[in-house]
Amino acid sequence: MIRLYENNDECCACGACLNVCPKNAISMKENKYGFLFPEIDSKLCIDCHMCKKVCAFQNITETNIPLSTWAAVSKDKERLKNSASGGIFYTLANEVIRQGGCAVGAAFDDGFNVRHIIADDAESLRKLQGSKYTQSNTGHIYREIKKRLKNNEMILFSGCPCQVAGLKAFLGKEYDNLITVDLICHGVPSNASFKDYLKVLENKKNVSIKDFSFRDKKYGWGENGTAFTSHGKRIKALYYSSSYIYYFLQGFINRDNCCKCKYAGSNRPGDITIGDFWGIEREHPEYIGKSGIDISSGVSVIIANTRKGLDTVEKYRGVLELYESSFEKASHENEQLNHPIEDKPERKEILELYAESGWEAVDKRFNKNIGLKRYRGYITSMLPAKFKMKLKKLLR
Repeated sequence: MIRLYENNDECCACGACLNVCPKNAISMKENKYGFLFPEIDSKLCIDCHMCKKVCAFQNITETNIPLSTWAAVSKDKERLKNSASGGIFYTLANEVIRQGGCAVGAAFDDGFNVRHIIADDAESLRKLQGSKYTQSNTGHIYREIKKRLKNNEMILFSGCPCQVAGLKAFLGKEYDNLITVDLICHGVPSNASFKDYLKVLENKKNVSIKDFSFRDKKYGWGENGTAFTSHGKRIKALYYSSSYIYYFLQGFINRDNCCKCKYAGSNRPGDITIGDFWGIEREHPEYIGKSGIDISSGVSVIIANTRKGLDTVEKYRGVLELYESSFEKASHENEQLNHPIEDKPERKEILELYAESGWEAVDKRFNKNIGLKRYRGYITSMLPAKFKMKLKKLLR
């Protein structure tokens, strides 16, 4: 019987093995923490070992190096307002779709399951907009991408670096009509834990949640979220008041492989890397101001890792505001461009608590330990974004 991995930290659940199996003998199953892992049906397996060979996380070393780096925002202010940071993915994807192609990325369904879907119109593209702080299930999306590539359709694929690497390994060759975009990934919690968090929140507030924003710009560019109820009510999910967002940002609920991620560095699998340009006010004060970037609306970093990446940025330069930077400056406050997030003892403790007693117990642990910090979150959320930026500058 084929063993796809010896230890859990050797699998990122990118789905390449599931997609490559000629007998559909592989399915993704949740472990006790809710994380997905591939499982082989021995009755269907023909021992071809294609699943082992296609594993990029175990077998492929990335050799790309940063070629150019920019601070960037979309020129479309409406897209910028509704995006997590600078609106770069949505803007690029919209251009590809407008020219007859499609975009692939993570989207919520009605049950808050996060899956990779194909968007080929404005309505489906909106589902891909915004951050999702939970792992997306790629399903059989790589197979559908391959079919479309063979039909000469232009595709922009976005995902965590391991998902980009998984897609490339599955395809087995370069396609001129494929542009890959990897995200500066903080690590991924399980989708099951996020859905359980929402159930706890619904029970506490006695509401029904219909939508969730992990990066609500009502509070400025940052890490504060909002849950939207079926009756139009907004429930704050601030950094210091939301057990899920706080534990995610601390790296306490990520899967094992995230703590040894081979893509958390300068050797990236995507043609382009995008994320937040944290610390831009310190790295590039010359770009901030009336004639430059409005930092309260969010700023992205774009890193071109391949010649195709450079050509893509140049092709769509007309819809982007681009400001020259460097990988060194972009990586100063983006630690996942330097190394994986540190594996702390609290991670195993919290995951075991979740497995044994559910998210309600995790939420109680959070509320017991967070203390007065929660009020800091409420106070800062009420301050206007521009005032907060001026205050930070003054304090420095």
